[in-house]
Amino acid sequence: MVSPNALTNATLNLARLSTGAKSWAIASSQSASRAATGAKDWVVENPKTATGVVVAPAVAVVAAPVALVAVGFTAGGVGAGSLAATVQAGIGNVAAGSIFAGLTSAGMGGAALGVVQGVAGGAAAVVAGGSAYAFGGKGKGERGEEKREGSENETTDEKGGDRPQPKL
Repeated sequence: MVSPNALTNATLNLARLSTGAKSWAIASSQSASRAATGAKDWVVENPKTATGVVVAPAVAVVAAPVALVAVGFTAGGVGAGSLAATVQAGIGNVAAGSIFAGLTSAGMGGAALGVVQGVAGGAAAVVAGGSAYAFGGKGKGERGEEKREGSENETTDEKGGDRPQPKL
């Protein structure tokens, strides 16, 4: 038989756990809300950059199979006289699981195509995001406003008022 003290302690511990979980859920929800608001504000302030960050990976995913064919990884295998054929001649026997074997599989529409497209899309996202970070806050913004001297996070809008900029 379980003692009344053990039941009381278990009930209290469960109540504390429930309260802690509720606090965590509320804090997480508030953090997510702040992040979403910050992202929305950044997109509104930087529409061209935001479009590039979204469009570049999509274009890269679509362009990856075209690029594979252009260098010689075709649906029929490595194309004769192509750059891929030249590389294969230098390699000799192609090891299973190698990058070259994966590119050949991707060119033929195999399972590796998804990997190649994922890498291309990820690389495009990194380049677009890095470019937005590196070039987005210097000099004039997308809307032509000048940055105020001594302030990294504020710009002056068309009416002379300060408009806070989200940190990237």
